[in-house]
Amino acid sequence: MGRMGRDTEQDRIGQADTSQKIACGKPESGKQEAPRLWGKRTANSSEIVHTVLGSLEAYLHSNPPDYRFQVESLLELLYYAFTEYNITESPEFKAKIGPLDRKLRDLAETDEAADEYMNTVFSLCAAYERQSYVEGIKVGARLMMEMMEPVTE
Repeated sequence: MGRMGRDTEQDRIGQADTSQKIACGKPESGKQEAPRLWGKRTANSSEIVHTVLGSLEAYLHSNPPDYRFQVESLLELLYYAFTEYNITESPEFKAKIGPLDRKLRDLAETDEAADEYMNTVFSLCAAYERQSYVEGIKVGARLMMEMMEPVTE
């Protein structure tokens, strides 16, 4: 009995009919085996997982994503969502860009030309950051797949 005289779930489980427990054991000689009530699973879990994954792959192939011509993959979409909500211009980044901006302004004839050069630099930085983000996600996914593989010695 649980607290306050009430049966708890554990109490009810412990009070299961003992005839059911006997039914799961080995049949006595001359008696027919009773149906299995609990014990080892009879389903093959890896077969179930492969069936579900196959269905998912078939669905994904028959229903391609529509990114509205903004990105080429879901990873790029994740990258853009990440950069929209996370500040990428850290104090370290600003400290490195300041001298470059001053140097370009000294070399360029006009501020507009210096701005064009800085836009090129920023585009290069953004492309490199996007590529690094996508590759990092891929490496993380590979790591998870390797961690799920059975250990072989």
